[in-house]
Amino acid sequence: MKHLEAYKQFEDSRGSFLGIVNSGHWEEINFVETSANQVRGGHYHKETRELFFIIEGDIEITISEINGGANKSFTVGPGAIFVIEPFEIHSFVCKTPCKWINVLSKRIDDQFHDIHIPSP
Repeated sequence: MKHLEAYKQFEDSRGSFLGIVNSGHWEEINFVETSANQVRGGHYHKETRELFFIIEGDIEITISEINGGANKSFTVGPGAIFVIEPFEIHSFVCKTPCKWINVLSKRIDDQFHDIHIPSP
């Protein structure tokens, strides 16, 4: 997983601008709302990269490598930008009500199912 910084940010009398990402190839964009104390994820992708921009809430994220590497856990909040790479198992525990933007490098649909649940 890679944490990103906004590529551009400014504020003036009209309001503010936050440039989330200006590189890469992205095919799908989603807005996600999750209630407090809910879990999302628990899967990995073989081909798809996922970019996340957290709008609201606190999320505990656990990342582990499919090859059995050590788990990495951390908490993110509003303004966090990060990318989950293929073969990274990712689970989100929403500590509070949460909202985020999720962007995928490959569209997930009935023809392309790149969501894999790790074996126990």
